[in-house]
Amino acid sequence: MYTSKFLVYILAALVATVAAAPHGKRGTCRRPHGTVTVIPTATSAAATVSTPAAVPSNTKPASSGAPQVAPSSTTKAAATPSTTKSSTVDEDNAPPTSTKSASTTKAPAPTTPATGGGALSNLFPAGRGSMSWTVASSDANALPLSDSTLRPEKVMRSVPHSYTKAPDGKAAMRATYPRGSYTFGHSPQGGFSFYAPGPAAVDLTRAKEATFGYSVYMPAGFDPVLGGKLPGLYGGNSDSQATSCSGGRRDDACFSVRLMWRSGAAGELYTYLPPSFGANKAVCNVAPSSDCNPTYGASVGRGSFSFTKGGWTTVSERVRLNDVGKSNGEIQLFVNGKSVINVSGLVLRNSAAGRIRGMQFQTFFGGSKPQFASTKNQELFFSDFSLAVTQTL
Repeated sequence: MYTSKFLVYILAALVATVAAAPHGKRGTCRRPHGTVTVIPTATSAAATVSTPAAVPSNTKPASSGAPQVAPSSTTKAAATPSTTKSSTVDEDNAPPTSTKSASTTKAPAPTTPATGGGALSNLFPAGRGSMSWTVASSDANALPLSDSTLRPEKVMRSVPHSYTKAPDGKAAMRATYPRGSYTFGHSPQGGFSFYAPGPAAVDLTRAKEATFGYSVYMPAGFDPVLGGKLPGLYGGNSDSQATSCSGGRRDDACFSVRLMWRSGAAGELYTYLPPSFGANKAVCNVAPSSDCNPTYGASVGRGSFSFTKGGWTTVSERVRLNDVGKSNGEIQLFVNGKSVINVSGLVLRNSAAGRIRGMQFQTFFGGSKPQFASTKNQELFFSDFSLAVTQTL
């Protein structure tokens, strides 16, 4: 009996073991769990497409389907460089490259027009010739706006010039005109006065033709009254004789070609030319208005342009010496790059010793009459001084 019970127990155990075996078990045909193949869905199939490693993680599709960089705060700053906001942007400067789409990026308009903001093409309208220099910041090799560049001589100490910032922040030389000031022979005195050859590397005495350019900032509230003097080129048969042509002093051995502002901020050339040569009367007939005074300088082309109030005006004068014994000298004035006065057939020297000697940095209210006096304390600003020797002797 015990033997029968034992056999029944053994059979029951075998049945239980078979019942507990996995359904997938078919001896050596059972697949291991780690090699089960997954059938991809549409989504997982797209995930298997390889993506170029060069695409940044912050890209997003544009409407055209092409990848486009979504600018971060860093790329936005790079897309609009601070130089595009400068009030001194100019036509010589190529616009900065932007990472933004051209259809959405609008470059800010300059606050100072390129035509009057010291563009190099306006300062050198006749080219840069064989020798030149400039303090205009738009030039990569600009010299400092300082006495070390200009090298002032015969400075009138009672009317000092100073270096400062113009109202728009541009580096400039300042002239101050106290109320009641006119010319240097009356009190109070205003403006400044000195002569300057400029950098030694550019020898003006070798020039047959030269251009001298600069920019003038006339404040919006400036009262021009009847007029005042502005810088220009001068020359003569010697250094001492060359400074003799101004203030009612005339001589065949010297000349000066300066500028003036007049009533209403009208502009002109103001010349002292050798008085003994009839050819020089050509400056008496320049439109729209000219006046040749027998004592003082000639007002040439008065009203041919006007100085901008509340902004910069760039002027550049070209002076060409005559051949000795011939009436073929020339003077020309460009304003913001445009020729406004051009007179030929002149005599600027009566000897082979005649040379362009330098720049006459002189400014004041006047005229010799009290009616020219400044009506209030005023100032002008000068910048972008530039000079080129465009033809040598």
